[in-house]
Amino acid sequence: MKDLLQGIVFVGLFLIPFLPVYVENDFFFPFITGKNFAFRIIIEVVFAAWVLLALFDAKYRPQFSWILAGFASLLGVMAVANALGEYPLQSFWSNFERMDGYVTLVHVFLLTLVMGSVFTTKNVWSYFIHTTVAIALLVALHGLAQYFGVIAGSDNSRIRIDSRLGNAAYMAIYMLFHIFLLLFLFVRAHATVHRALYVLIALIFSVTLLLTGTRGTFIGLVGGFMVTIGYVALFGRAFPEVRKFAIYACIAVALLGVGFYALKDSAIVQENTALARIANISLSNDLDVREKIWTMAVTGIKERPLLGWGQSNFNYVFNKEYDPALFAAESWYDRTHNLIFDWLITGGIFGLVAYLSVLVACAYYLLVEPLRTTTEPRLNVLERGVLLGLLSGYIVHNLVVFDNIISYIFFGVVLALIHVHVATPIARIQNYRIDTDLITQFVTPLVVIVAAATVYFVNVPGIGAAGDIIDAMTATTVKERLAEFHTAIERHSFAHQEITEQLAQQALAVLRNPNVSQEEKQGMVQRAELELLRLADEKPGDARVHAFLTNFYRSIGAIDQARTQAAIARSLSPQKQAIILEQGIVEVQGGDLPKANEFFKEALMLDERNTQARVFYAATLINEGKKSEAEALLVTPAHFDAFAANDYALSTVEASKDRALLARMFESRISRDPSNSQYRASLAFIYYELKDTKKAVEVLTQAAKDIPEFAESAECLSTNIQKGIKPDTGCSPS
Repeated sequence: MKDLLQGIVFVGLFLIPFLPVYVENDFFFPFITGKNFAFRIIIEVVFAAWVLLALFDAKYRPQFSWILAGFASLLGVMAVANALGEYPLQSFWSNFERMDGYVTLVHVFLLTLVMGSVFTTKNVWSYFIHTTVAIALLVALHGLAQYFGVIAGSDNSRIRIDSRLGNAAYMAIYMLFHIFLLLFLFVRAHATVHRALYVLIALIFSVTLLLTGTRGTFIGLVGGFMVTIGYVALFGRAFPEVRKFAIYACIAVALLGVGFYALKDSAIVQENTALARIANISLSNDLDVREKIWTMAVTGIKERPLLGWGQSNFNYVFNKEYDPALFAAESWYDRTHNLIFDWLITGGIFGLVAYLSVLVACAYYLLVEPLRTTTEPRLNVLERGVLLGLLSGYIVHNLVVFDNIISYIFFGVVLALIHVHVATPIARIQNYRIDTDLITQFVTPLVVIVAAATVYFVNVPGIGAAGDIIDAMTATTVKERLAEFHTAIERHSFAHQEITEQLAQQALAVLRNPNVSQEEKQGMVQRAELELLRLADEKPGDARVHAFLTNFYRSIGAIDQARTQAAIARSLSPQKQAIILEQGIVEVQGGDLPKANEFFKEALMLDERNTQARVFYAATLINEGKKSEAEALLVTPAHFDAFAANDYALSTVEASKDRALLARMFESRISRDPSNSQYRASLAFIYYELKDTKKAVEVLTQAAKDIPEFAESAECLSTNIQKGIKPDTGCSPS
């Protein structure tokens, strides 16, 4: 029995390093959901087996460290903060896109607890770290192969490496952890060949990290390495040769930094995308959006200073305190992209203190305790330096990004690694004895039942729903599509919002499809409306839900309902231009152009750099016959090009019968998309209407040269124009 339990625990923990490779393409958010569900199930099974194993054998029982104590306090604080937060359901369960929340925090704690209790020998840690490094090497090589076009990948993977993680920032922090884990193996190794291999792989990981283009993580790598060599240079008296190397390394890194700065404007740097991203870092520009978000976060923190808003609830603060200067950024931020502000928002001062207590405990064990103790620490100065560097790099990364499942996992692993080397036995736990028959006959069945129920209720509904969404989106008939969405909804998972949003989008696509029967269209639209209204009831105060409802109602022509939902969304996010513009579009569809103009003008006045607001305002002015006022808004070429590219603006100009302005708009469109034959034909037809035969023929002649497949149609149109007859008479469609 004990051997079986031991096998389950160790096999489960050794499966963890393989998670970065796993991508579940049959799940919604394939790079996220598959990894997360697999992690949760593994940890739940491993934890259950470990509980029984620890009852059988005292050597596997937990020991005390302030690291575990701090982590446990974080769980306690966040349980209260989430329960009292703005939307507890999302705080505890998160969603498919992020899959973090309290449930992930608990699983990471269990990983640290179990790993810190059973990985108690240097050999086991060596096997584990070598395993995860080997997997990371495969992931890095896969990413490099995509980046250089050796194997197929997304367009993004040819610009910034994301490999099997689906996000360059996630890939970057994964590489950072493994660079330092290789350095940890390096300082423990004795064979020169092993050290040479570790250096080679670390160089591959460093290049991969650089090619992710994630600047904050790269700075974290450099900063973490400086912390490591600086610590060894200061305290590595027991390793004089290594200490000397560390001093030289400090000088070398400083010189490399100076050299890179001197060459940052050179062609060799600027022509390399990754190097250019590093060289062109500008705090004023690159942190502009972050600073505005952090300012908004401060206002939210002041409102709920002690326990915050709960995990995954920053969107409420973001909408309420929205800064109009963010009009060009993402529409719906759900993170502050800074670990200090993230924890203050999610857990308030208590949450931040609890989180920092974990890091402070690590710093105490690595920095302070070795100076106080008279006995030889279980981690030598080189190992401590590496771990300090790793944690420093991780913290720097999280100052501008945020945790994901991969960074959470390896943070938990590092905490376990430090804990194992500093923990002390807890006498009551170590000396506790329980009858073996009682464990076998009563405790084991109970643990198995609880574990099975946990695996099912925590994971199965979500797994089913993640697959159902994909099945719904790929269904061949409307009936099947609606049935799959119905199944996903009836699973009562934590992804109701994502399911509903996808259902609504599919319903609108069906509504626009002329090949679908009216009955099927009505069925999809009614179900989508029902779920959107349910969602609005479940998540009161969420501007995104009401903005989605606004767009949905406007798209189906229910203008009064759209107007009502837009007003609600606006009340929840008063300065968000996207919502104000939506209000204007609703009024355009409702036929109230003066009212629409008020909204478009208001959106523009919030920040006059908002080109979209400028375009809509100008288009509506033209719709009202106020051409001169509209032209005053389009004084720059960039503004006019944006105006010309907007279909609403094109339709208003066409309705105004201003053919000269329409010609300018198509000229703009052709300059940006010269391969579009329809634009050429339209421009020629406009010149024909303006009775400028010469220009019409010139447009078509040039089009025939530029677009060979359009040459025959262009010749036909041109001939008709020269004959003075309607251009498309007898001509095949272009």
